[in-house]
Formats: sequence, structure tokens, C-alpha cells
Amino acid sequence: MAVTISDNYQVKYTRKWGTLLQQHASRLDKYVSVMRDLSGKVVFLDQFGVLDFTEKTTRVGQTVLNEAPTTRRSMRPRTFTKAIGYDEFDATRLGDMDLPVSKTIEGLQAAAGRRMDDVMISGFLDTNYVGEDGMTAVPFKESQQIPVDHVDSGTKGASNLTVAKLRAALQLFEENEAWNQDAPQFGDQLVIAVTSSQIMSLLRETEVSSYDFNNVKALVEGKIDTFMGFKFIRTQRLPKADNGTRSCLAWVKSKAQFGIWNDFKVKLSVRDDMEEALQIRAKFACGATRLQEEGFVKILCDEGVS
Repeated sequence: MAVTISDNYQVKYTRKWGTLLQQHASRLDKYVSVMRDLSGKVVFLDQFGVLDFTEKTTRVGQTVLNEAPTTRRSMRPRTFTKAIGYDEFDATRLGDMDLPVSKTIEGLQAAAGRRMDDVMISGFLDTNYVGEDGMTAVPFKESQQIPVDHVDSGTKGASNLTVAKLRAALQLFEENEAWNQDAPQFGDQLVIAVTSSQIMSLLRETEVSSYDFNNVKALVEGKIDTFMGFKFIRTQRLPKADNGTRSCLAWVKSKAQFGIWNDFKVKLSVRDDMEEALQIRAKFACGATRLQEEGFVKILCDEGVS
């Protein structure tokens, strides 16, 4: 049988490993309070409450002793592991390509960053636990939520993120004294986590106002990262309901607690029980909780509304 030129066409592969699109690191860890080197199955976070005076209305009366107001929150670790294996002959059979050990480690580190963000988002949005034994459930307060149909005035209707919703969130923080003019002086920060959809919604809405439009346009282009006092963090990992409603979250940095029991570590080992396969195993353990309900505001946004 005759062999033609096309029969000798060869398949060539690149000598380097590429990577797929992904979030490469935690985006939230710089905007929360972090505790490291924790131990135990639970960590209690004790807080001193608010004091007030009682007006004196009698002479030479009896002194009344009151208990100091204290509260306790609990934070529990969530443990994550991942192991990737390569056969003992993979390196030679890959030919000119290197065994992707470094890419594996980079991928595991990126995955850990994303998972840490998930732990924070869940810990801040979901049920927390308080009380002497740290087992009393506290769901996210309805009074700390901005409804999906919030408007300053006029007819209500479902909307994505609007300036009115940002104003309402800021008002809640200020009314609860969770945020005030002195906070930035003490290193505190007002943060909001949103998706790209919310930023684009703000851009469309503020086109009627050149001042707001220019600020949001700069936010989109990455020239600034704040708007109305909020530090904007874009993440696509916020929970989204089946009806298209996204739960965005605003918080005061000092009231958002993230704890690390075991920091991210990678170990390479040869598995004698698996024909000397190379094992790359990573692990970490972390947890998160709200320190105070008034330090968080959930903003419901309908991403189906243009």
C-alpha cells in the first residue's frame, strides 16, 4: 500500500503546561479580621456588651450591683484535603514535557484560596452559634437585609444593585453604630462583596449622573476600588437562588472573623504502597463567623433585571 505525504503528518504538543481560567487566590482574606494558629474543636470568642447608667432618684439608697454584659460566639474549623498522584513512569513517558508538579502545587494553592473564600462567605451569611456552650443558633437577621425590591420612593420592583440599596446599607451601619466617622482612623474598613453583574448594574444606573457615572466607570476599569465609602470586592462565589437573586454582602472589617487552625501546606511523598507513585497532598483547616449581627448587611440583587 502506498504511503502519501499526508500519512506522515505528525502531531506536535507544546512542552509547557497551560492553566485554565480560575480565581488564583483568596479575595476576601485581606478584608476580615484573621486569627492564626488556632487549636481545639471549637474556639469561643467572648465579647463585652454595652453599658448604660441608671439615674439616681433617692438619697442614701441601696447600691445595686449589676452583672457585666457579656456575649460569646463560637467558631469551628472546617478541614479540607486534596491528593494528586502520578505514576512512577509518568515522567519518562511524557517525553519532552515535564511532570506538572509545580502546576499541581499552584493549582492546589489556588483551590485553597477559593475554598477559604467559600468558608468566609458561608460563615458570614449562614447561621452562626452563640451562648455558653456555643450551640445556640443565630440566623442572619432579617432587619439586616435590604430586600430585592428596595427603592427610596415610588413603586417597588425587583432590581439588581442600585445606589438606593447602597444608601440603605450604609444607613443601617450608621444607625447601629457599626460604622462611624471615627472608624477609618482606627484601621477599620467598610467592605462589600459583589459579582460583576452588580458593578455593571451600578454603571447602567448612574449614567444619568456624571459624577456617580465617572466613579463607577473608574470602579469597572480598576482605577479605583471604592464607591460611597464601600471597598468593592468582586467575587463570583456569592450564593445565587434559583430565581436569579444574588445574596451580596456588606460588612465592617473588624466584625468579620476568619480563623485558621492549619494553614495551607503541601507535602510531596513517594507511595511505596502504590508502586512508588508520587503523591502531592495539600491540606488546611479554617472557619469563620460574624462577631456582631449589626456589622453585616445582606443586599438581595436580581441579576435577571437589566
